[in-house]
Amino acid sequence: MLESRTLETQTNSDFAHRPPDPECGVGMSRWTVCLLFLLIPGWAAYRIAADSQIERGPWSGAVTPTSAVVKVKLSHSDQVAMLLVDTEPAFHHPRRFGPVLSDTNQANVVGFALHGLKPDTAYHYAVEVGGQLESEKAGRFRTFPGQPASFRFAFASCGRTGSTNASYDQIRCHDPLFFLCTGDLHYEDVKTNVVAKFWQAYDKVLASPVQAELYRQIPLTYVWDDHDFCGNDSDSHAIGRAAAKSAYRTYIAHYPLAFPDAEGPIAQSFEVGRAKFLMTDLRSQRDPASLHEGPTKTMLGVAQKAWLKRELIAANGRYPLIFWVSSVPWNGMPHTNQYWPVTTNMFGYLHHTRLDYTWTTNHPPHRPAGIDSWAAYATERRELADFIKANRIRGLIVLHGDMHALGADNGSNTDFATHGGAPIPLFAAAPLDRDGSLKGGPYSAGVYKPSKGEGCFGLVDVEDLGRELLVHFSGRTSEDREVIHLDVRVPAR
Repeated sequence: MLESRTLETQTNSDFAHRPPDPECGVGMSRWTVCLLFLLIPGWAAYRIAADSQIERGPWSGAVTPTSAVVKVKLSHSDQVAMLLVDTEPAFHHPRRFGPVLSDTNQANVVGFALHGLKPDTAYHYAVEVGGQLESEKAGRFRTFPGQPASFRFAFASCGRTGSTNASYDQIRCHDPLFFLCTGDLHYEDVKTNVVAKFWQAYDKVLASPVQAELYRQIPLTYVWDDHDFCGNDSDSHAIGRAAAKSAYRTYIAHYPLAFPDAEGPIAQSFEVGRAKFLMTDLRSQRDPASLHEGPTKTMLGVAQKAWLKRELIAANGRYPLIFWVSSVPWNGMPHTNQYWPVTTNMFGYLHHTRLDYTWTTNHPPHRPAGIDSWAAYATERRELADFIKANRIRGLIVLHGDMHALGADNGSNTDFATHGGAPIPLFAAAPLDRDGSLKGGPYSAGVYKPSKGEGCFGLVDVEDLGRELLVHFSGRTSEDREVIHLDVRVPAR
């Protein structure tokens, strides 16, 4: 549900807007504008029309073949906004959505639910505030195909708060259908139940010029990990979980949440062509990693695990390809070290034959081995693997971030079912802008640890060939060099 106050909905209007004045006034406070309006009415009216009323955004998400959501943060409360949407960037014959009214209780973020769109169509959008069209901050998105089709998406995680790393621009230049952030959109590590602190974190992200441009031009699909949830290694005991979810609902253009209550996970799903995406929240429901291993220890929580199983059963056979978004690595053996013992000056491409995955050490009780991967929840991981095996779930691929490196595995090192039988290919893409590190693994295609200042992201091309789907993963650097790749063929049955 959108959090802005909707006044009235108007669509299919032939209204042709008046182009905004090319000059743009900046730096005046609201009270200064009001005073000038009283003293010099004509000049003040011109300044109001010319001054931008947008503080952050806009950005889009929750795209389907016929719908999408656009959000924007306005400069003040009680501002009336409309959204113009057109297949042409000039907005000669736009559809108009709204009006909506900004509210300080929602950080002045307003949302527009777009509907009645055409599948596989490029749309341009721009926000109109008080009659002024903010054309310089116009955005675009493409609706998803309404039938079997090939498509491209990008994914990655772990970006410094407000980063301007070149990896964001590289993602935008590849023009994916959407960008999937698998966690750590920021590193503010908010550890309080004050929702305004979480608003400020999102504001810092959107203040980055390169990120703002990416999210205007490419829809953002996003699930959190620890640093953007409630701090490093945070779990269900985090005091800020309610505030974190409230801020997520306000700022993120998300798909319908499977658990809309205030305490529930931000699990959600969507489809593109013949592919199903399942996004799980592996933070807000997880038990502390330090708990002893056993059948009740969970990363998903009871309700979300039941939802994931239902979604897998429902998708199996109907969708030849299923992407499971796991913010943390699925692979990694229990009792192995949290991080691989590589020297700080070792970076670049590394094959698993050059790395020691069995190295162990004595860990303090508060930080056991494998804390940030499924290795610390090995019993639940085996339960899920046995479920996938017993129900013959086919075409499943795991997408994960968190490890500050690129990696890919063809299923050789990911089979955790009892006596085997559930190999799952996986793609790993990170960091957008953090120092490199290695954990989880091993990965059959090897790993790429970035050097300092080097960003990484993953590009996935799904080619629908009719009888089968070819999935190509390309792990790329911020210089747009492919350094990891893996192809997975999925029968369409």
